[in-house]
Amino acid sequence: MNNISVGKKTKLIGLATIFLLLLFTTSICFAENGVTSSSIVLATHQPISGPAKEYSAIAKSALAYFKYVNDQGGIHGRFIDLKIIDDQLKPEIAAQSMTELTVKNDIFAVFSGIGDNTHQAVYPLLKQKRIPSFFVGSDLPEWTQPVRTNVFGFMPNADTEARVIGKYLTENHAGAELIIWYAEKPVYLRAVKALTNELFGVSAKLLPGKTGRLTAEWILITKQQPDLLVVLGNFSDQLDFLKASANINIPIYTGHALADSRLPEWLNSKLAARVRVLTAYPLIVETEHPGYKLHQQILKEYASHLSVNRWTLYGQAAAELMVEVFKRTGRSLSRQKAVIAAEKINKWQGKLLPPIFLDSRNHLALSTLRVSQISLGRVNHLSEWIDGR
Repeated sequence: MNNISVGKKTKLIGLATIFLLLLFTTSICFAENGVTSSSIVLATHQPISGPAKEYSAIAKSALAYFKYVNDQGGIHGRFIDLKIIDDQLKPEIAAQSMTELTVKNDIFAVFSGIGDNTHQAVYPLLKQKRIPSFFVGSDLPEWTQPVRTNVFGFMPNADTEARVIGKYLTENHAGAELIIWYAEKPVYLRAVKALTNELFGVSAKLLPGKTGRLTAEWILITKQQPDLLVVLGNFSDQLDFLKASANINIPIYTGHALADSRLPEWLNSKLAARVRVLTAYPLIVETEHPGYKLHQQILKEYASHLSVNRWTLYGQAAAELMVEVFKRTGRSLSRQKAVIAAEKINKWQGKLLPPIFLDSRNHLALSTLRVSQISLGRVNHLSEWIDGR
């Protein structure tokens, strides 16, 4: 009797020990803020309403992709819960709303916060609470140069674009004479240096863009008769400069800002045919692209009110990368582990994304781009992927 009793006690103690170990292990797995046994809570701030609401498609498309992933079983058994802040692209609303959200909810990370000034407004709070910011929707170099431990950029910055253009021109236009027109701002002056550092066998002259002098600058370019022209600036800088274009039949190289199927509408078709842009994910006219087809299916099922556009493709592309980070992190999810996992994404390519190279020295996602030509209804890619790191 005593032996049987001791055996039962030993068995009970063993079961209790296993239970406690499981409980202890489980508590470790789910101890991180914003993580439960069944969910990962992300937050994003985007202009869902207001004058910049065109960008609202980014959050809506990302949400649709996360729903698609959740319906496939989630990531290691967890579903992604994306909480969207409508900041109307106003820094004060972004800062206040993010503060209120973090008080009411445990947030694992901020995903794809859109806007230069708006993300600058929320960043001090994120830094204080050590909340990672994955794949910021801003092309400011300061997010990744130098690297910030918990911050990853998504959009290519001016330096990256300039290096890609420089490498392409060296490879394809040896002996050519080039004029580099750039918006006279510090960020683009630095980009000019990045570009010229990549030029070998190509002669370059600089033309800083002056406010109110676009016509005079085009007259000067016409007199110089260069073989090529590079245009560095933000979306408005580039578009305003090109709209003032003289009738000069040479290739014009620009960055990622004008990588839009509407380019022949914004310019005339003849001018658009001379423009070469940098592209990352597919344009809406690339309907045979496998990633585009999947994207179209996901929107139809999970966001039927959305039509495919540049920003829906952007939203899914960023969401694909976020999902890949979680897959690589594993079931035992923590902020630190997610950052480390992101830094080990090397030459990975999603359904919509170019090859991604992230490590401890590079936190910028879109650093490989292609040189492309956009015409009515089609895109002609003039290069393979070029690494702009």
